Amino acid sequence: GKPFRNQVKATLTADEELRQYFGVDLSQFIEGPADINVTYTEYEGGKAEADVKADLTKTRAFADPFDYEKSAGVKGEATAKAILQDGVAKQIKGLTVSAPKLSLENTDLFFTAKGKEAVLSQGRIGRFVIDETIGKAEFTVDAAGKMKVVLNAPFLDLRPFLDNEDTEGKVYDDPPMSISVAADRMRMAEGETVQYGKIFVDIDKGGNFNQMEMDAIAGSGDIYLRFKPDETGKRVFRFEADDAGATLRAFGLYNNVQGGTMVVYAEPIKGVYDRNLKGVAQIDNFKVVKAPALARLLGALSLPGLMNLLGEDGITFTKMEAKIDWLYRSEGSLMVLKEGRTSGNSLGLTFEGTFDKAAGNVDLSGTLVPMSGINDIIGSIPLLGDILTGGSGGVFAATYTIKGKAENPEIFVNPLAVLAPGILRRILFE
Repeated sequence: GKPFRNQVKATLTADEELRQYFGVDLSQFIEGPADINVTYTEYEGGKAEADVKADLTKTRAFADPFDYEKSAGVKGEATAKAILQDGVAKQIKGLTVSAPKLSLENTDLFFTAKGKEAVLSQGRIGRFVIDETIGKAEFTVDAAGKMKVVLNAPFLDLRPFLDNEDTEGKVYDDPPMSISVAADRMRMAEGETVQYGKIFVDIDKGGNFNQMEMDAIAGSGDIYLRFKPDETGKRVFRFEADDAGATLRAFGLYNNVQGGTMVVYAEPIKGVYDRNLKGVAQIDNFKVVKAPALARLLGALSLPGLMNLLGEDGITFTKMEAKIDWLYRSEGSLMVLKEGRTSGNSLGLTFEGTFDKAAGNVDLSGTLVPMSGINDIIGSIPLLGDILTGGSGGVFAATYTIKGKAENPEIFVNPLAVLAPGILRRILFE
């Protein structure tokens, strides 16, 4: 008189071997045993259901893309209904998960049978919380094994994806995928966000980025990023920001620039999928305010007027430009700056050197030219200007180096270069 053929209620420990026996592969999400209460019911026609309540305290749970991990020994729990056909999983229905900084609600996973194995084919997550990220997602896996993910989030912490450079020597074993993201707010760095972000990423089976696009708003302006083939098939990188200062802060790159527009253009140095890029960067019409390294440099030259300006209204520059090499390294990228220069009415700088992300070091050197507007007038005098300035644009100048830890580097100024004619400075000091 029962609606089922048989039913088993059990309390047991489900390990990887037992999960594989029932054709449920959750190795991308959990590792280790889980204590479960299960009601397993078989019906006519080979259909079966398993209502599961799991204690995940003994289980390691993780979401690698979001840099999340719940260690074994930390409390967690989950509930779900698994639907099977002829012993093979067809669906995990109503999955919920609760753990510190992790919540999963209204989640359904669907599987396709390949022999006696169940292969994940699609899924939808009604709501999830991972640390700061709150969102919902859907995904499908096509016949070729490519996963297509659509993620919508009121808030998305993008830092785990931006910081994930340590892939050297690791074999990419994830499927090829395309990911579309829309987020009201995205965290790019500690304490910094951008608004109304949209991201599209296409990754092949080797882990190479075929295409990456991003649009967002930082401060008072738009962000535009494209890294994809152009009309000739050459893959190029282009980044534009209408509010350079807000964008640099949002990405955690530099906090002391206000306003300005920024353009970066680069191409792979070698092959199409080379992670090393070579190009140019330019920022126009911006201010530098309360910059510690620049303040120390101006202090070493005894330029109190410029120091006061730096700390109050800021020093205005009409342009900063440099050639850049962005060199990928697994432990942290290396940025090489060449032929860098700024122009402005109060101050001019030239610079070359490196920023080493792995070591957190900076190594820059160049020339500082106070009152560059006046010096430009002198330098524009035919013949005499070239003799005095050496073709570098200023009479009153000093050479400098900035070297050491990026947050507190050592500043060196060559006093012999102060007031030296440009041609002598260029030969002897640069």
